[in-house]
Amino acid sequence: MPIEFDVPVRKITYDEFHAVDYEVMGYVFSIHRELGRFWSEKIYRDELAYRCKRAGFENVYTEIPVHISYEDFIKVYFIDLIVNNVIYELKTAQALTKEHEKQAINYLMLTGQNHGKLINMRPSSVKHYYVSTNITPEKRYDYKINYQQWHDLDEKSVWLKDLLENLINQWGVFLDVVLFYDAVKHFLGGEDMVVRAIDVRRGSRIIGTQKVHLLSSAVAFKITALTKNIMAFEKQIHRFLTHTSLRAIQWINFNHNTILFKTLLK
Repeated sequence: MPIEFDVPVRKITYDEFHAVDYEVMGYVFSIHRELGRFWSEKIYRDELAYRCKRAGFENVYTEIPVHISYEDFIKVYFIDLIVNNVIYELKTAQALTKEHEKQAINYLMLTGQNHGKLINMRPSSVKHYYVSTNITPEKRYDYKINYQQWHDLDEKSVWLKDLLENLINQWGVFLDVVLFYDAVKHFLGGEDMVVRAIDVRRGSRIIGTQKVHLLSSAVAFKITALTKNIMAFEKQIHRFLTHTSLRAIQWINFNHNTILFKTLLK
């Protein structure tokens, strides 16, 4: 199976989520009052799991692995805590960011849930946010790919297009693009074979180096999940190209259910 997790997770309604979360958050607040705010995520997570089990919750799991695979590629994510099918992601950060929210939503996608909770134990008072998505597992496989501006520049470009098509078919859309990057790097021989520093030039003068993901010495690739300011981003890629020896960048952008495969030439 392309996506597997080691514990049973049943999809729940918002009312079921709220009933569990109301009680769990009571334990979160009491832990924060009693232990303070300078401990590691693991200490908070394990103490919260202990109190939930003691309270009688039947299904309490920590560090739940989620395996995503394709052929011999495997990536494992770890969900902090699941309490009676409710997913909790605990942080000890100065402030929660959009990246934290994206991580929590990625876990919802992988498990087929619509509701979860993101909690930060580091501030003087607990910060907690409800995270949700209306994307069902079925919707993640309802997509279309736009190839109109893609060029098969070389064998590696053809290979990249075919691989991404297969990964999308296996995993669906709306997932973290890092997952797709990691798969491509794996099949190209690993990070050191793909991520290379290239010269950045201004006229004839080298002003520094920049690491890029390379398909070949003259063609790079980029995978994004932009839903707005797409044209502005494309202009920046063209500007980037003008200051390198690259011939082109093969760009794959996930925009909700539409995936754009586009070749950007110098």
